[in-house]
Amino acid sequence: MLLSLVCCGASWGLLPGEVAVVYNANSPLSCKAMQHYCRLRGIKPHQCIPLQDVAAGEISRGDFDIKIRMALLLAGRERGLNWPCGPAHGSQTMRAMVLMPDLPLRIKEEIGLNGKHPGQVPNNAASVDSELMLLGAEYPRDKFGRNAFFRANQTLESARPRVMSVCRIDAPTEEAVFRMMNDAVKVERTGLQGWVVVDQGGPYPEGDKWMEGVAKQARQAHRPLFHETSRHTLAEAFPLMRDTAVYVGWYANPPNGPFRKTAPAEFKFAPGAIAFHLHSYSATGIKTADSWVGALLQRGAAVTAGNVAEPMLGTCLYYDVFYERLQAGYTVAEAALMATPVVSWQGIVLGDPLYRPYARRVRPLRGDVYAEWQEACRRMAGDDARLCSLVESKLSAPRGALWSELYAWFCANRNESARAAAYFAAAAERYGLESDIIRTRLLEATCLFAVGHKTRSESILRGLATRYESSPYAPAIRQSLNTLFPPPPPPKPQQNQQTPTK
Repeated sequence: MLLSLVCCGASWGLLPGEVAVVYNANSPLSCKAMQHYCRLRGIKPHQCIPLQDVAAGEISRGDFDIKIRMALLLAGRERGLNWPCGPAHGSQTMRAMVLMPDLPLRIKEEIGLNGKHPGQVPNNAASVDSELMLLGAEYPRDKFGRNAFFRANQTLESARPRVMSVCRIDAPTEEAVFRMMNDAVKVERTGLQGWVVVDQGGPYPEGDKWMEGVAKQARQAHRPLFHETSRHTLAEAFPLMRDTAVYVGWYANPPNGPFRKTAPAEFKFAPGAIAFHLHSYSATGIKTADSWVGALLQRGAAVTAGNVAEPMLGTCLYYDVFYERLQAGYTVAEAALMATPVVSWQGIVLGDPLYRPYARRVRPLRGDVYAEWQEACRRMAGDDARLCSLVESKLSAPRGALWSELYAWFCANRNESARAAAYFAAAAERYGLESDIIRTRLLEATCLFAVGHKTRSESILRGLATRYESSPYAPAIRQSLNTLFPPPPPPKPQQNQQTPTK
């Protein structure tokens, strides 16, 4: 019987009585989502605040102040709710806020309070979500402010100066909206299990440091890790694992690779998945899969984050801090606030603020290979022969292919490419789905190339290109082949040499 997984670190956990739910009273979807969320989380009616005469998209600064900021301040006073940044009017303090679908997303840039004109920096454009983090406070509107709770490791009520965590539940479709809520409640009972995919290799060292931090934490927690470090994003139509529970990557726009709208529809994230793609304009729209947040939510993610306008890299949500705090047992709202360096700026976080994907004590479902793998790696840490023996004993089991791929990536992350190639090959022989076979063969060929077996590597890739010529995953095969074995350049045209006339 598997031992209960215990996450390290202290965690108090945000409570339903500390979450305000804000919704669009004129949107049937927003009202329906609000009611469903409150039933799921046991949130009281007086914590739910309707907004009137607002719509999804952009809102002016004047309308934001009247229809959102002032409306919430008045509602809080009437309902006995205290906002962290404002004066106390009642006995119940809201530590977090969740915005339901069809509420304004971005406050458009206008002439700043300091006389600067649109387009000049600093400016007063911001996401609605980030501005509401300071609800009740007086602060400059034409520049961002530092979040004093950034990198904290303590309860929200201890933040000084006061700040509120703001999340949003919205997605391209109604189905995705309700899945975000339902998956969060379901998954936190057994813990989020599955692959951690880190697609590192962006244009700036600071962002790569965040990606590397997530990979390092996954290795330390013995979670199965797919770590890609080339300067390219994942290949078009790459057959990513369907049990991907965490994804972080950068830097492309519009969504590409396995998340492109035309990529095979077979890929979906694991229920409750956390997925981020770092890009300046990743959240300019939520209702379309043309944006990164929309694409990731449409593919099954329950939590993501992005920017409604150019944020500058250092002001974005720090993925390594966010992931570390989640693994310590904090809720999405707490982890997001600790990972956000600035307020009154461009960032948004989408997901259930009460979701705890790595609660301090969970019991994985019986037969969960990922939990069993994690426990085995923890128990056998440093005893490679024993771990290999366990994997060999599992190869003939019903999920032997998965055990083989888990061990192949374990070897690859330790730079044991030859051994990794052998176990990727063993996985390919046991998998039944085309996507799984192609993925593990591509990885086998890459590992063989890395150890100098280029002839064998090329043979595998050319065999895949021929066998799966009409497969929806054919673009990934072609890209791998052309990357490792680029075709020779076309011959230069010869110039006609004519004898000069006298």
